[in-house]
Amino acid sequence: MKTIKTLILAILISGTTFSQTETKQSLEINTLSGYEFNYFKSPDQVLQNGILFNQDSLISSSSYQDINADYDVNHHWKENRLRFSITPGARIFYENPDDSYWTVNATVKYDRELNKKVDFLAGILFKRVAREGLDGAQDVLINPLGYTNIGVNTGIGFRPWKKNKSTIEAFYNNRNFDAFGIRDLQFDEYGVRFKTTQRFKVNKLKHAYGLTGYIKKRLYDTFNASDVVPDGERDWDYIRLTPFYELPVNKNLKLTSSFLYYVRIDNLEDRSGFNQYGPKIAFTFDDDQTKIRSSFSYVMRDYTFFEARDNNGLIGENIQYNYADFSLKATRKIRKSMYLTADIYSRIRTTNFTDIEARSFRSYRNQYAGVGLMWDF
Repeated sequence: MKTIKTLILAILISGTTFSQTETKQSLEINTLSGYEFNYFKSPDQVLQNGILFNQDSLISSSSYQDINADYDVNHHWKENRLRFSITPGARIFYENPDDSYWTVNATVKYDRELNKKVDFLAGILFKRVAREGLDGAQDVLINPLGYTNIGVNTGIGFRPWKKNKSTIEAFYNNRNFDAFGIRDLQFDEYGVRFKTTQRFKVNKLKHAYGLTGYIKKRLYDTFNASDVVPDGERDWDYIRLTPFYELPVNKNLKLTSSFLYYVRIDNLEDRSGFNQYGPKIAFTFDDDQTKIRSSFSYVMRDYTFFEARDNNGLIGENIQYNYADFSLKATRKIRKSMYLTADIYSRIRTTNFTDIEARSFRSYRNQYAGVGLMWDF
């Protein structure tokens, strides 16, 4: 009899625990066809050894096929939540198949409610970009496009007063770039990031304003990839602040305005620093059938040491960039679990550095657009 009672009690406890546990899974598969212009971000003219190379020989463009997946698991029990996400993807260039590449992002996030106002947060991330070539948006360092990134973070989320939600986290990342030619480098970075959001209602519509930002240190090691002899180090500090305001137009449409302030400080040579700033406007539209996210930003970067040149030499000004960025992502439900998708991106960088004998610090534009299908399960 005692054994039977013990067994019944164990079943009841197990049932109670199971009823307090919830696991949700989701899977999205997306394929998209499009065209990308200047995917290596090259300038349109370069003079080398007396030979003028123009757009036809410098700029790589191609039609492409994107194949992506997004698998998410959300496991919740009592005051705990564990989330796992993995998003593999590939971009296949039809005209230049050797330039095709694949990526994978994986994250594990854990949070625990410590009390009604404080949560514990922790996370691990992994990102792999398998891609050959060099980033044509060259300035101080020339980065290979392929790399492996591993990171961790921990912190707290808290609700200090009504309708406010804030987080503060410490983080660490290591990024090891793939060797390409004689280019090989890696960096370690660590810092603190934060976000605070205050919400309120006006005429039953939810408004919000807040601030996001981080402070971090990045330590580069650069190598000669042929013999792995160190030949350079960088010690850079970054400060980034972005105030924002969310304005709901109606229950489906929301506008978000923000302003970026971004600083890099060169601690070793006091040469590679810059100040970057500019506005951004974004909108999201979401109803039962259609989702649209779009943004436009205009950002200026002023270098604090490097001087600009034209074809005749120095022009008496420090280098300045102007970035005009536009993006749009849209989905339209066409049947159960099936969606029509569109993706548009444009970046135009202009600069006062116009010396055609240099590739670094030059103007360029990179743009792509595509349409496709997405399935969710």
